[in-house]
Formats: sequence, structure tokens, C-alpha cells
Amino acid sequence: MESVNILLAGLPATGKSTYITALWAIEKDGKSGHLLSCDGLPSESSYIDGMRDNWMVLKEVRRTSFAEPQEILLPMKNRRTDTKIDLTLPDFKGEVFLKILDNVVSEDISKWCDKTFGVLFMLNLGGCSPEMLQEQVSNTVRPRVELEKVVMTTDDITPAIKNVLLLKYLFNKIGDCPIAICFSQWDIVDCDDGINIDEWVRENHPCVYNFVTEHFSNYRYYGVSAQGADYRKLNEQQSDELAAKTTQKKRAYVYSSDKKSFDITEPIDFIISKINED
Repeated sequence: MESVNILLAGLPATGKSTYITALWAIEKDGKSGHLLSCDGLPSESSYIDGMRDNWMVLKEVRRTSFAEPQEILLPMKNRRTDTKIDLTLPDFKGEVFLKILDNVVSEDISKWCDKTFGVLFMLNLGGCSPEMLQEQVSNTVRPRVELEKVVMTTDDITPAIKNVLLLKYLFNKIGDCPIAICFSQWDIVDCDDGINIDEWVRENHPCVYNFVTEHFSNYRYYGVSAQGADYRKLNEQQSDELAAKTTQKKRAYVYSSDKKSFDITEPIDFIISKINED
């Protein structure tokens, strides 16, 4: 059985834990028919079982609070190749990745960068189009009164630049590896099938788009809705409908190229598909 390590990376509150939880909840019984599904149970699953309980009843998955990453090992079967793999994903606190921007790199992050085959990179929808960049620049221009020493922290950096700096660190540490770039909370995007996600990223996240295009040769963009909806905005009927979709395994979904898919293993499968090409 082949072992595959994939680094799940992203700043705080970008949906990393929720994605892992949805993956486990949907694929646990091995009957999804998706590209990847569980082929047996891991030896330890109490951590993700606890999060799964919340996900199943439409409660928000708690954010990771452990100082050290929770490594989640899932025995999986690849339907496309009919092979079995041991997939390991780490659930890091987003703050661990944020500290990298201040040149504080944990030993666990370094070790994972050394052993990972690819990266599942999560980020929020909040775009940074050229118009928004211009507005940010305009709002920060102030008359210069006197010379003074400027001290910048990560609080002074826009989310767009933070994501690029984190991508830069990962590229420098890992190299040109397969990377799936996932925009969480895709359910709030007002679009139907047919939107070109590459164009969407280019228009809404130009900094990320330009960096990825220039540095990575194997990449793919995905919209991800691990919850299926914003729980806070659901009425009773909508909650019942979402619960029914949970049973049908048609609640969480991904969007890639120009279509929606209920197979949320697609980003992981994309990375794994590059193993034999390496």
C-alpha cells in the first residue's frame, strides 16, 4: 500500500478543518463512489469523529486549537486506478502558517514540507481585484508630516499579500510540487455552472493568480463548499433540505473548470494523479 502525504495549508479561518471533517463524514463508509473513498477505518479517529458529529447536525466545526498538528491518516481506495493508499493530512492551526510571515517557522511545518508530495492550499473568497488594490493604496496615502521609523507587522498586510507570501515560502521550501488551490465558502458565490474558475481567480485574486502561474507547473483551482451553506442564514425548511442532502452525500461540493461536483475528493485526487507523472 502506497503512503501519500499531502500538506493542508492556509491562514486562520480558511476552512481547513471543515474540509477534512466533510471528507471524513462523506467518505467514511466507503460507499460514495467518489474518486477516493475510505477502504477501512484508521486506527485512531477520535479527533475527526468529534468534528464529524458537529458537521452532521449542521453545526460549525471547531477551529483547531492544538499547538501541534493533528495528523489524520485515512486508508483510501482510488477508484480511477483501483489502488489503495494511506493518505495522511495534517490539521495545523492557521496561526502556525501566519507566524511564517514573521519568520517564525515551526519544526512541524518544516518536517511536513520535507515529506509532502503536494499541497492543498486553502484561502478565503475575499477577493483583491485591481480596483480593490487601487482603493487600498488610495486609502493608505497620507500627507507626510515627518520622518519616522516604520515598523510593519502581519496586521499591516492585506490578505492577498499574506497568501502570496505563504505560497512563496511553500514554493521555496518544497519546490514546484502539485498544488490544489481551494477557495472556501464557494456556496456564497452567485454563479451557475459555466463560470471559468481560472478567469474568476485572475479577476478576483490577481496576486495569487500571477504567483501561481509563474511558479507552479501543476496546479488547479477549486471552489469548495465543505458546509454546503451558511448555517446562520438557514430557515427551518432549508435546514431540513440540507440535512437530506447530507444523507444523500450531496451537501458538500467542489467547483472546478466550469462545473459543480459533489465529489470533494477531486482536489486530493488531482494531486495524487501527479505521482506517476513525477
